[in-house]
Formats: sequence, C-alpha cells, structure tokens
Amino acid sequence: MKRALAALLAMVACSAHADELEIRLQRAGVQKAIPSGSGMSWHAGKHFVVGDDSPYLFTLDRSFAITDRSLLKAYPVEVDGRIAKDLKPDYEAMATVTWGGTVWNLILGSGSKKGTRETGLLVDTDGKLASHVRDMATLYRDFAVLGRFSSGSVVNIEAVAVAHEAVYLFNRGNADRNLLFKVTLGDLMAYMSGRVEKIPDIQLHEARLPRLQGKEAGFSGADYWPEIDSLVYSASVEGSDNAYDDGEVLGSYLGLIPLTALKDRAALDLTRSAQLITQDGVPLKTKVESIALAHTDSRRATSALVSDNDNGSSEFFDLALTRRAVKQP
Repeated sequence: MKRALAALLAMVACSAHADELEIRLQRAGVQKAIPSGSGMSWHAGKHFVVGDDSPYLFTLDRSFAITDRSLLKAYPVEVDGRIAKDLKPDYEAMATVTWGGTVWNLILGSGSKKGTRETGLLVDTDGKLASHVRDMATLYRDFAVLGRFSSGSVVNIEAVAVAHEAVYLFNRGNADRNLLFKVTLGDLMAYMSGRVEKIPDIQLHEARLPRLQGKEAGFSGADYWPEIDSLVYSASVEGSDNAYDDGEVLGSYLGLIPLTALKDRAALDLTRSAQLITQDGVPLKTKVESIALAHTDSRRATSALVSDNDNGSSEFFDLALTRRAVKQP
C-alpha cells in the first residue's frame, strides 16, 4: 500500500511539474483605503476586491484606483475602518460565477470561526440585482468530516476557482492540512440559493506544499487558466500554526495544477512545482492572498495579485506568467 501511494504521489508530482512558470512581478501600489485585501476577481475590465476585515466590496480600475464600493453587510468598524477581529466575516475566497445569465462575484468566509466566518455571498458584478446571502456552516461541517479534521481544527477556505462545471475550494493548511474540495457548479448554486441544504457529492484531494523556514506554505488564492486547462494557485507562509492568529510573513509561492492531475481523488505533491516569489534572489516577504487572471492564451497570462501583510492596507502587484515546458525525467 505504501509503495502504491508513493508511486501515485510521484506520478502526480510529475504531471504538476510538466510546466514551469516564468514570473514577472511588478509592484503596482498600496491601497490604504482597502484594509487586509484577501479576495480578488476580474470581470469586464474591472478588479473586484474584498478584505477579510472590511464590510465592503471594492471596484478598482486597471491601475488599482478605487472607482466604487458597495456595503456587503453593516458591521461596527473601528477608527481605522476595520472590523474587530472577533467579529470580522473573514471574506477570503472570491471568484466570478456565471449563473442564471448573470455574472456574480462568489464571496466566501473562511469558516475558521463558527458563526462569524461562515457566510457566503453572490453579488452581481453590475450591482443591479439583490445579493444572495447563505450560511455555509453545513457545507463547511461536511468538509471537516470528509477531511477527517483533528479535534480542535477548523475549516479555513482561502481560495475558490471555477473551471468548466466544477468549483474548487482550497483549504489553507495552517489550521489542519492543505486540501482541495471539488463540487459541481450546479450543486453549489443550488446550495447558495437555498434550494438544497446539503451538497451530495464532494471530492477531496490532499496536497503537500513546500516548506520555508520549517513552515509549510498554505493555499491562499486561485484562478482558472482555460487555454492550458489548469488552476493557478498562490500559497503563502507565515509564522503561525493556526487559522486565527497572524504570524511573521515569510514569503509566497505560485504554481499550476493541471486538471488532469485531479482524477480519482488523487493526492497532489506540489513541493517541487510551486515556485517561490523572489526579488534579487531573496524571498519577497509579502503574503499573497489572491490571484486574478485578466488575459490568457496558451502560453502567457497577465494577472494581478493582492497581498495582506497584516498592517491594515492592501498591496497590489501586476503579474505576467509565461509557461515553459519542462522535460520529464
């Protein structure tokens, strides 16, 4: 059994390592008006951003200047405009979803604290329709049961991506383990709209990510690159071993997961394929929270990253990814 598992992991690691990314990163600026940027999407030439302790959905132009904001829910905020840590909804995962002929922003709380961090929303990208609000507690409990979380561990959903008719939800491993949950888009929309109370089929993929200064990276953002049928993910490393407390920011990674690697509930070994973001050969000490692809083709993607370095502001980066094939050993 152990040999079979090792062979499977080796096979998946090779498939996930079939493409290498050339990363070109440029700082685009800091937005002090957006606290703790944690989720980002792109649609119709606009960036949409949420913060984990902000009550607003922000709309930004290509230069990351704020053009609009809408209140998601009224929360008491402190003098710096941030929601207190014990009350914050912890909006961490965000993606665009086309449903019922409308493009929505799917926004999810992390689930890392029962009650306060278990809200999901569907917000119309045009701002013309009423939002859908959903308690995610039942789904998150099902995730924890399927993942066999240890006593005291909590779900910590930090990223979501939509590909074909499937939705991939990324659990950050600082609370338990790095996991990838897969559900069908139809099932998730039925759950989000309240038509069903449970999602019947959830697939689970275990994932291993590289370590930096002894700490394993944790999933933090994701998007779908259609021309190469792959998920692009970000992962960050901080000196904290739980989903509640912040720790020293150590660095961040980017990588690809081909959808062909996500068959038969296969485990993922991403320790070799994830690429550390560096500056002059030194790990860039920024906590990347989300990635949003803007323009893609079969070889290149332009994108944006948002970082939350736990100082009450949000840092944005322009990103260009170039795909290079790597010969298999």
